[in-house]
Amino acid sequence: MKSPMAFKFANKPGFTLFELLLVMAGSAILLAFTLPIAIRFYQGQLVDDTARTLVDTLRRAKASAIAQKDSQPHGVKLNTASSTFVHFEGTSYATRIPSADETIDYPSSMTIASTSTEVTFSELYGTSTISDLWSVNIDGASSKISISPQGVIDLQ
Repeated sequence: MKSPMAFKFANKPGFTLFELLLVMAGSAILLAFTLPIAIRFYQGQLVDDTARTLVDTLRRAKASAIAQKDSQPHGVKLNTASSTFVHFEGTSYATRIPSADETIDYPSSMTIASTSTEVTFSELYGTSTISDLWSVNIDGASSKISISPQGVIDLQ
């Protein structure tokens, strides 16, 4: 005959240690498979956002030059050392009007590769001083921006 205490504990709801360990192991396995996918997705979104911001900045510089804003050419300078790009007014970054600079930061873990780090758009026509392909990269995720001598800016 069982003691009255045994019946009292046997009917109480709860989880056994084995069940808890089983759920924790399943969660760990699920996390191990989904975490790398989530990280790659985040990096891809970060690259896309940075590339779009850079394209928008290039297009604003071109539009400002065509509109002859402040009677100046406009351009964009990549500063990879400080992880920024700058929309400037002037014929070049060296001869720019510093008070008109618009500086945009991007994540320091990201690289923007190009053969030239500066593009200037001419007044009225919006032609560019370079023909180049800028590449925005972070751990395998990448996006490319082409700039033609005619001033066409394309996100690829």
